[in-house]
Amino acid sequence: DFALRVCESTAFCIHAILAITEPCTGCLRRYAFREGGDKGGMPHWFWPIAGVLLLIVAAANFSRNEIAIFAAQAYIAAFHSGAVFYHLILGHHPATGCAPGFFVVMAFFVMWIRTAVWVALIVTFVSILVAKGLSSCLVTPPASKDGGRNTRDSYLLGRMEA
Repeated sequence: DFALRVCESTAFCIHAILAITEPCTGCLRRYAFREGGDKGGMPHWFWPIAGVLLLIVAAANFSRNEIAIFAAQAYIAAFHSGAVFYHLILGHHPATGCAPGFFVVMAFFVMWIRTAVWVALIVTFVSILVAKGLSSCLVTPPASKDGGRNTRDSYLLGRMEA
C-alpha cells in the first residue's frame, strides 16, 4: 500500500499549494473550475482551509500510527467523494468526477489492504455519506436559466462572491 499512499500524498501536496495560494492567485476559482457568481461553487474561504487539511493528510499518510493512516484514508475518501458531488452539483460533465473518484478507489484499497474488506467498504460508504452532506451545505449550484438559483441554495455556510 506504500506506493498508493505515495501517489495520494504527492497529489495532495500539489493540490494543497494550489488551494492555499488560491486567495492570491485565483487559480482554482477563476481558471481551473471557473466558479463564482452565477456559475455556483464553493465559499471563498474553503480552498485555503482545504489546502491546509490536505497537507496534514499528506503527512499523516506516512505516520507510524496505523489509526492516523486509516483516518487519512477515510478523509481522502470523503474529500474526493465531495469533489465528485461538487462537479455534479455544478453541472460539469459527469466524466469530471472520474479523477477524484479514482482517489476514493485508492483510499478503499489502502484500507482493504490494512483491514478486512467489509471494514473498508463501511468506512468508504460512511465517508461518501459525509461528503454528500457537506457538499449539500458548501456547494452553491449555478443559476438556472431564468436567473434564479436551481432547486436549492447552498448558502448555509456563506454566500458565493463573484
